Amino acid sequence: MSIESDGYHQFIEDEPLYLIVPAAGLGKRMKSVNPEIPKEMLLVGNKPAIQYTVEEGISAGIKNIVIIINRDKEMIRRYFEDRKFEETEKEVSITFLYQEEPLGESDAISVAEDIVDGHTSAIFYPDNLYFPAPGALKILKEVFNKYRTDVFALMEITNENTFVIGNSGRVDLSPLETDIFRIEKFHPKGPGHFIPRFNGELRTCGITIVGPHIFEYIKKARDLVRDGEFTDVPVRNLMLGKKTLLGCRLPGTVFDIGNPEGYLHCVLYLKNILFPP
Repeated sequence: MSIESDGYHQFIEDEPLYLIVPAAGLGKRMKSVNPEIPKEMLLVGNKPAIQYTVEEGISAGIKNIVIIINRDKEMIRRYFEDRKFEETEKEVSITFLYQEEPLGESDAISVAEDIVDGHTSAIFYPDNLYFPAPGALKILKEVFNKYRTDVFALMEITNENTFVIGNSGRVDLSPLETDIFRIEKFHPKGPGHFIPRFNGELRTCGITIVGPHIFEYIKKARDLVRDGEFTDVPVRNLMLGKKTLLGCRLPGTVFDIGNPEGYLHCVLYLKNILFPP
């Protein structure tokens, strides 16, 4: 089935004007790396991890950055307020909003609804880093501009990265064209690491461009989640019932730095790039 013939498909007219960065999580797994600072502020190369995320938005031409934090993460806010921006970044607006309770990533994203004000947004989880950086959002934006529908970044699970990737982002896919897939189902997050079902399995990796309807689906899904963390999976599966959602396989490397093994893997990778043996 072509995307144009999908009766549920609705074209999104505007460009992504906002980048939403959900950075309010507790980050308990990363306390063993450094218990004193938020995981988003851990150094990767010569800068904090979250700076890569902001630079992704700027590289894709997005001038409005919205970072969701909690009251214990004022260090992130101070970092960007104190930082001297480069000439190309001076027109960028960074707004900080607060998630008052640790209720999950979908709840954190919902905090940005009023400021986004009906526009298309990119969402980039800062515990996912793409290399060569920046570049992931530029690639997704090209796919979005072609199809004008929600698009999610996909990464391949290999023998080298399976044990440094958290058990989340599993999806069922059907091919549409080279490196572009139609998403058929989102699977819930599980414990441990991601164990692939087959060679070359692709997973979503916390990078997406979505229309303003995301906030309505968050409201609908909230009633379905009575206990536990309000993740993005129920929201996305509700959207699948009415919309075409696409996945785009990224050509580079995505690192899950939300767990200690993944963070170390990323740091060593970048070290070898900057200072080859």
